[in-house]
Amino acid sequence: MYVKRASDNQIIALSTVQTDEYNEYLSNNDPDLLSFMQKNIPAYELANTELSHNKKLQHSDAELARVLEDLIELLTANGTITFTDLPMAAQIKLLNRKTLRHNMKTLDLLNEEEDDSLMP
Repeated sequence: MYVKRASDNQIIALSTVQTDEYNEYLSNNDPDLLSFMQKNIPAYELANTELSHNKKLQHSDAELARVLEDLIELLTANGTITFTDLPMAAQIKLLNRKTLRHNMKTLDLLNEEEDDSLMP
């Protein structure tokens, strides 16, 4: 982390990029840096930010996985690739996900039918 100091040598700002104003590099475990962060960035805020980023990344991973599944399905449907061209591990994972999605849809349909039968 690069720091900017006041005339009394206290850290007043941080940057991940070195510039003329932020020209002093401090390691992440430097006592001055840790002290500045503890005073200026509440611990709960750091934890929430990190957790929020992790959740967003996991959600993005799930969305990307679905995009890749759809892309593979499209490429196989168009004859661009054959399913067996994929490595066996990839074939197994794709088949497992397809089965899980099918089972979830089936369960959803059963639940909807049950709900309809309860209606007068």
